[in-house]
Amino acid sequence: MFSPFDQIKETKYLSEDKAGIYRPICRVLFQKTALEFQGSMYTISEILTDLKQRPEFEGRFMDLTEKELDDALKSLEKWGNVLGHQDTSKAKRIEELKNRRSLYSITDITIELERMIEGLQNNLRSIRGIEFERHIPDRMIEELDKLKKWEEGQPFDLRIVWKELMDRFKSLQTESSNFFAQISRASFNEDMMRTASFLAYKEKFVQMLRNFVLVIMDKQEKVRQYFQEISDESIQRIVDHIVTKEAEADIFDDFNAEESRSARLSEWQGLKGWFVEINGKKPGVRFLIDQAKNTIVRIVKIAEQITDRYNHFKSRKNDCLQIARLLARAETIEECHRLSAYVFGVQQTFHLYAMPKRSDDHHDTIWEYDPHEVTIFKNVPGRRAGRIKHALDENPLKEYELLKQHQEHQAIIRRYFDELIVDGRIVFEDLPVLHPIIRNTLLELIGQASASSKKIARTDNGIKFRLSKRSDRWIRVRFTDGTLTMKDLEIERVEGVN
Repeated sequence: MFSPFDQIKETKYLSEDKAGIYRPICRVLFQKTALEFQGSMYTISEILTDLKQRPEFEGRFMDLTEKELDDALKSLEKWGNVLGHQDTSKAKRIEELKNRRSLYSITDITIELERMIEGLQNNLRSIRGIEFERHIPDRMIEELDKLKKWEEGQPFDLRIVWKELMDRFKSLQTESSNFFAQISRASFNEDMMRTASFLAYKEKFVQMLRNFVLVIMDKQEKVRQYFQEISDESIQRIVDHIVTKEAEADIFDDFNAEESRSARLSEWQGLKGWFVEINGKKPGVRFLIDQAKNTIVRIVKIAEQITDRYNHFKSRKNDCLQIARLLARAETIEECHRLSAYVFGVQQTFHLYAMPKRSDDHHDTIWEYDPHEVTIFKNVPGRRAGRIKHALDENPLKEYELLKQHQEHQAIIRRYFDELIVDGRIVFEDLPVLHPIIRNTLLELIGQASASSKKIARTDNGIKFRLSKRSDRWIRVRFTDGTLTMKDLEIERVEGVN
């Protein structure tokens, strides 16, 4: 057992100056041992022949001598990567006794190091498809269902169920990380993204990200439901059962039940915290969804910039010919003036100016701002308005007031929303004239439910609603600032506060 404070000398061969010879030797011994059996021993000449003949080494060891190879093997033996053995075959002549050869075998820890390096390379190669494995969340749900239904005396081995659940969770984390590693590698390649050829791949990137978000959002609700139904007492019983079985299977009498129990409970908390908010900590799945959404926004924005630049530099010959044809068809000079104003702008126009946004709320629109007047000065070349520097004033009391106002605003929205629920449902056609404050909440619920295969949406305070279509008609929902035309929908409450 390695102490966390000790050096691991067995890893020195990976970073030494002569790693170019040490690593191929260990790779050859690892692969030969994997094909034959652990503990196989090889002579210096056999190892040298392999180094010279293997195509992956590209002929780098054609000039390597047995003396140089023997020195490298002795260094590896000193670090614990190989074991040296003396040839114990019976010698029939004095010459054979003098020329007895040394045999070398790879150690267990070096086998594990090489296996880890090989697995890492395979994982990096497997990302090339950038397809998220959709079946992993489904398999996790199956294992959670077994945990939920488990009772003492069940025929299946609970240890296997637990191990498969945690293995699938690790696979989900790995698949997600690999997926976003490849997406990030492609989406943050500025040289590629700033060319018009990127437009051909934009839709594919966005579609893959959308599919990922839809899969995760669809499955996370089912997984959360299991975490709500499996109580902490049930997990304690399951962990105790697993620890008891592990203690019975131990043959070395060094099993630590408390360490095993603590490790199992930590695994469960890690799994639960990935899907469910615990003690105000944002779940890991939420980070993934936000990351996917931000990447989609970034890709679409850059694609728009490329399109604008491409359109700016392309030939306007056909556009000008079309404008000429339209002008030729005009019957009066007044129509020509109007067409010219539409295309090229007018000589004297009013300016539109909006005050800076009052908050970071992306639902805030210009129509909600109070009217104001702005004095416009004549643009004189070289004239610049002076800048006024203001000190950064941190006011905790003001921040508290803003937070309090935000909380009160959310409370008003929730109260207003609750008043719209009649017999557990909201029928949009029957709604009265609404205040605009509730519009974003209703549209957000419709958007969430539309993205879910079960047509389920959840409010901020945990109430679930199911979206359904009442008919194929179009209806109008009236607000104090306008009218919203939409399909004839309704949302029905499916369960209470979780």
